Amino acid sequence: MRWVSVLSALILAVTIGCGGGDGGSSGGSSGGCSTPGSTSQCSTGTICTNISGDGNQCRQLCTSQADCPANQNCNGIANTTLKSCQP
Repeated sequence: MRWVSVLSALILAVTIGCGGGDGGSSGGSSGGCSTPGSTSQCSTGTICTNISGDGNQCRQLCTSQADCPANQNCNGIANTTLKSCQP
């Protein structure tokens, strides 16, 4: 039964470390960050983006509209050549 405790702790740590499951393929936010254009505070595949009215959020990187969910747009990030999926 000890392995169940270890596995549960590992799943909890991964969920918290990945922003609680908000990001990923849905193109959603995966937590707050401080510097738009930076990836250092974001999980793999996401980038810090300034969302008007919502502040800075880690958002899914994209190169075209096809990379984003239907309710989001692949828009540029200020002062960079990169784009992210944004509401």
